[in-house]
Amino acid sequence: MRLGLLFTLVFLACRADAQVFGTVRVLARDQQGLAIPGADATIRASASSWTQSAKTNGDGEAVFPAVPLGQYVVSVSSAGFDTAERTVTVAANAVTPVAVSLKVAGLAQSVEVAAEAQTINPESSRTETLVQRAEILREPDADRSGSMAMITNNAPGAFVMHDHLHSRGGHGVSWQIDGVPVPNSNLASVGSQFDPKDVDSLEIDRGGLSANYGDRSYGVFNVVPRSGFEGHRFADLAAGAGNFHQAHGYLGIGDHAAGERFAYFASVSANRTDRGLERVDVPVLHDDGAGLSGFTSMIVIPHPTDQFCIIGLARTDRYQVPNIGAQQAIGIDDREVANDALASVTWARTSEAGWLVTASPYYHFNRGEYIGGAGDPLVTNDDRGSHYVGGFVNVSLTRGRHTVHVGTDSFGEHYQSTFALRANDGSGLSLREDERLWATVVSLFADDAFRAAPWLTINTGLRFERFAGTLAEHATTPRLGAAVTVPRVGILRASYSRYYQHPQVATIEGPVLGFALQEGLGFLPLHGERDEIWEVGVGVPIHGWTLDFDAFHNTTHNLVDHEVLGNSSLLFPLTIDNGRVRAFESTVRSPSLWHGLRLRSAFSIESAQGRGDVTGGLTNFKPPSAGYFYLDHDQRVTLSAGGQITIARGFWASATVLYGSGFLRGDGPDHMPKHTTADVAVGRDIGEKLALRLTVLNVADSLYLTGIENSFAGTHYANPRDVAVQLRYKFHY
Repeated sequence: MRLGLLFTLVFLACRADAQVFGTVRVLARDQQGLAIPGADATIRASASSWTQSAKTNGDGEAVFPAVPLGQYVVSVSSAGFDTAERTVTVAANAVTPVAVSLKVAGLAQSVEVAAEAQTINPESSRTETLVQRAEILREPDADRSGSMAMITNNAPGAFVMHDHLHSRGGHGVSWQIDGVPVPNSNLASVGSQFDPKDVDSLEIDRGGLSANYGDRSYGVFNVVPRSGFEGHRFADLAAGAGNFHQAHGYLGIGDHAAGERFAYFASVSANRTDRGLERVDVPVLHDDGAGLSGFTSMIVIPHPTDQFCIIGLARTDRYQVPNIGAQQAIGIDDREVANDALASVTWARTSEAGWLVTASPYYHFNRGEYIGGAGDPLVTNDDRGSHYVGGFVNVSLTRGRHTVHVGTDSFGEHYQSTFALRANDGSGLSLREDERLWATVVSLFADDAFRAAPWLTINTGLRFERFAGTLAEHATTPRLGAAVTVPRVGILRASYSRYYQHPQVATIEGPVLGFALQEGLGFLPLHGERDEIWEVGVGVPIHGWTLDFDAFHNTTHNLVDHEVLGNSSLLFPLTIDNGRVRAFESTVRSPSLWHGLRLRSAFSIESAQGRGDVTGGLTNFKPPSAGYFYLDHDQRVTLSAGGQITIARGFWASATVLYGSGFLRGDGPDHMPKHTTADVAVGRDIGEKLALRLTVLNVADSLYLTGIENSFAGTHYANPRDVAVQLRYKFHY
């Protein structure tokens, strides 16, 4: 029966769709606001050769149903009018309206370029941020393999603590590649799912998520990878070194056919360092790390209405588990290994009637292994791995004032683990437990964006999800949002959403459970987290600047948190009866100013709390008997501010200032002192082929704790000063 279900899921995947694209709706008008039928509308990517063309209909509209997310230039031309252009940011799974006003042609033809780019979608109730490759390459630390800085520098309330990303007061985030979800039942993993050097753009969706974005409500990170459309037979070689004996290398190559019917990109990356995981003592002890990864993408366009995209990824990371001084003195030698592999094939078909159908079967494998040192007093080995097979289905149609999406996101998971304990003290303690488990997740969704008026769009959706593993449960969750255009102010948005995050498959039983009970630990089955979120916000475009403000309240049942295995990054999930997150957020992004100066900030005031008993997982944590208590990752104020500037003769500089009001002290309720760090990068582009860069992280070498003797996370220190140089060389092969 399980095999039958698995084949059913694969079959569904072969008809599946990922929200690889957004839709662009061009409205051509004259200076009196009248429609211009038969106008030529063209959209072209700002960073590649991708382009599409169409003619406006009798209402002066042209629809491009399949546009990858990113920045584009829309141009409209018609006989008797000057050509006009608009720069626009396209988001995935959303309709972006672009109104273009054409002036009557004068004696000499000209092209009128709008002074301000359209950076806010007036028809979306989502809270989102788009990060481009140019920013990733220059922001300090953002392009380092495994780095989360492309997220934490740009998303409010996002930070890395005990080696894991926290966003909006929780851990439940999901990754997508070209809109295809990466299935993962694990609570969190170390480092970025994709090498930042392989990223062309990153869409960070934080709130007001539509029904086809899944149920991990704390953030969706949709990566558009690099492709061969960047150029012909191009290669990108980077190498660097720094303190802590760090070294890294990267090679990426790509090309596309002359008719733009085929493109490929491939890369390989390697790195090593003496400071891998977050340190647990001063100085850094027993903390080597090394990684190797490869990535490839191929795009085949056999017909203008059909497109195939193949994605492949493989990654392995190896770490020494950091020691405190006492552990180092007795020779503790624990290690950690993480492996990840992903493959997906996406078929997309468009039609003149406005349909977009895509198919994305996928396979994902991840494995985390904790290897205890042979001479440890208590040798601990924990080996967990999961195989996921499934697909994401989405059929969309833009017709009149409606844009509708329907589909399914379903997969099967085969989980296997080995957990073993062996004592070296002569007691004879030796325990081992092997697990082989199956689980399935089946979900159905439907949503609609209804343009009720030129100034009002209503977004509605419904998602059903059923989980069957060590237990079976289901949920039906509604999504409701609205976007209102207020003249001379901006775009007001509001949303109400419910989410269901299915539990991890892992359980514990047998002799290991018996030993845990003897040690005063308890275990209860894990149930899924259920969230209810209210959110309001406003996006304000002003003279090329984009200002965004939002506030949300998340009420949670079965709040998912974790216990940490020793000083490693491996987690044991647990759930708490209730939780809540309350926050105010803001982002500011500037246009290009003097000498190309661009400024940005991401600010959050947030409170993350739990209440009640532990309802699932393995723990000896005893919550307060009454009222709310703060979670280990609670930090009231988080700020990331920075910018970059082009100086002269190819020189440039970039900086980021990070401020935090202090994480929880122990189990609270007090918090640790505030902390501020500065990261700086300076570089020089020597012609078009060669580039040099110096990066210094934590310039002042500030020393502060990110956690101390916490029941959920242990003790960790912020990373010390990090100095690295990099040489990049571009060439054609």
